[in-house]
Amino acid sequence: MRNSVVCLTGGAGRYADQHQIRDELMALDLDANCRPGDIVSLEAKERPHDFVVLRRRWVIASAGQLLEITLDHPVRS
Repeated sequence: MRNSVVCLTGGAGRYADQHQIRDELMALDLDANCRPGDIVSLEAKERPHDFVVLRRRWVIASAGQLLEITLDHPVRS
């Protein structure tokens, strides 16, 4: 069972589609240690792709709980 699900902002989604890495991003199972501001660097297609954790949200339902982690791109300091 997955601990988390990845969501993408509009900018992150466009970047992922442009570089054909959406499937790899959506398959990530990030844990509860991820915090807003953390950088997630996916090494795919022969280069690193950096995203920032924008927000976290716990989704609680009758089927259980799931951590939703939203990634944004570009990473801003």
